[in-house]
Amino acid sequence: MLREIATDAIAEEGETPPALGLVAVAEDIARHPVSTIGEIVGRVRLAQSFVSKTVAQLRDEGIVTTAPDPNDGRRVCVTLAPSVKQELFIPRGQADLATSVTKLHPNLSPAEVARVSALLDELGALLKA
Repeated sequence: MLREIATDAIAEEGETPPALGLVAVAEDIARHPVSTIGEIVGRVRLAQSFVSKTVAQLRDEGIVTTAPDPNDGRRVCVTLAPSVKQELFIPRGQADLATSVTKLHPNLSPAEVARVSALLDELGALLKA
């Protein structure tokens, strides 16, 4: 549920939110710089073929870079492209969650949406500490 709110919130106007598997792989790469495909698979618990295909897609879009593992040339190391965190992740991370909460949970009253937003802000602050 939280991932759906976050995924909807980071989508640009008119943009289809990315698939949750793609988000999981991208988040993992952002949190664990210079990871191999196998390491990513172990953390996100998705099929290696899916992770490999997703990494190739992200590489083709310029979101990640790949290079041979210096310790084992058979493996590939994946890193977030240098400009992506500043240009893509940080601005989208500042998105207004209330709009997405309202869109995804139209049954909530404005007061309940405000409470959910406040709780998400509190949770974010606690997890950053």
